[in-house]
Amino acid sequence: MPAKPRASTKSKLSVHKAGLRDLDSLVHQRREMWKALGIRDKEQHVKGDRVYKRWARARLKNHELIAWVVKSSDGRVAGGGCVWLEPVQPRPHRVSMVQPYLLSMYTEPGFRRRGVASMVVKEAIAWCRKNKYERLMLHASVMGRKVYHKLGFRRTWEMRLDLAHK
Repeated sequence: MPAKPRASTKSKLSVHKAGLRDLDSLVHQRREMWKALGIRDKEQHVKGDRVYKRWARARLKNHELIAWVVKSSDGRVAGGGCVWLEPVQPRPHRVSMVQPYLLSMYTEPGFRRRGVASMVVKEAIAWCRKNKYERLMLHASVMGRKVYHKLGFRRTWEMRLDLAHK
């Protein structure tokens, strides 16, 4: 199998707010993100793509999902990510009833180490600040931690109990 062509280091990258026209790219990126995280079951991906596409379409339409794609000067999608306005419970110190949550971050292999993820995260941070949100949350993979740390994110502690029956 021939290797995928690498992106030219001369192609300029720019970040754009994504919309419904970019839904297929967003679904593709989410699938590839899960593959990079070790999920290899094709059936799970097919089902997951269908569910995520329906979920993302509805939230893009009602503005609960804000997405960005990074494109090269020749029009190829280099990567992207989303902010979901996740409903949260009220707390004495929280003004908003939604919490911006960064998700579905992915960079195509030929564009890695060129700042694609940082471009998306910076856009997400700027959007959150502009809209007066107090905090931006995410779950960082091992691969992404350096990007987030460099941009000021700090580690917090969450715990989880998996309830699925084996």
